[in-house]
Amino acid sequence: MTVRYELRDKMTEVSAKEARRADVPVVEAISSDAFRTLPGIERDGAEALKSLEASETSYVEVYPGFLAGSFAVPDKADPTGDPLLFSFYLEERHLIFIEDGTLAESILATLAKSGVMRTMGTAHCLYLFFKTLLMDDLAYLGRLEDAMEDAEEAMIEQGADIPTSKIMAYRRTSSRLGTYYQQVAAMATIIADDENKLMDPEDARAFTRVSNLADRLVNRAEIIKEYSGQLHELHQTRIDLKQNSIMQTFTIVTVLFAPLTLVTGWFGMNLTVLPGVDWPWMAAALVALAVVTTSSFLAYFRWKHWL
Repeated sequence: MTVRYELRDKMTEVSAKEARRADVPVVEAISSDAFRTLPGIERDGAEALKSLEASETSYVEVYPGFLAGSFAVPDKADPTGDPLLFSFYLEERHLIFIEDGTLAESILATLAKSGVMRTMGTAHCLYLFFKTLLMDDLAYLGRLEDAMEDAEEAMIEQGADIPTSKIMAYRRTSSRLGTYYQQVAAMATIIADDENKLMDPEDARAFTRVSNLADRLVNRAEIIKEYSGQLHELHQTRIDLKQNSIMQTFTIVTVLFAPLTLVTGWFGMNLTVLPGVDWPWMAAALVALAVVTTSSFLAYFRWKHWL
């Protein structure tokens, strides 16, 4: 997987030969194996990208003449699973995305098709890449919150049994997304500082907007995380109530059979000295006693609304 775009009048896909001869900024997405054999890459940059890739985190490091960074993007199809990993290497006239997947490639294709680039520079392209990466996340968080509200309504109004794993997945998803947005906000802030004077001041200031957007996403993710905690408490309360109801049923059954157990145990002993053993109406009296006792208990339990 290798795609290249030159930034001339617009973002145009070109071949490797055309990219090498063109005296214009170039953006490309290549595999990690291809990057290792790419000429003209600073050794410090290659080593930095290797260490960042192994850390599975979103971070950027500033070097004289270039930036090296990595992304660990939660997969929205499975946010609690392994993140989508890729790195980037930014020079004044060269921006490289290194990945073994297709996310960076698809975002670059979206940028090329949309034609939203105002200035044809690698820094501006990286800014738009950040922005596109976060573009649909507010809507995604909204859908996540809607799903949690539906689960809450189902538990309260319909008495539905929501699996514990589903409740915990909401919390893990919001927590992982919140961490990711915090890292992206920190990356954008570092790039906006433009410590190595790699980009124009206007391009550097643009990353402040990315940082602000990421901060808003952090706040939204925190709200959803708190909501997931409330949903978990509601779920646990329903489990406790259900367990209490079961224990109450067992207690009622035990109480109903306790007098019968006592009588049968008493008169079931192999003794002839017990009072009433020889009385001919003893069996009928025991049956009547059992019926009266059981009926009394049942009436009391119904009066207390335990049945």
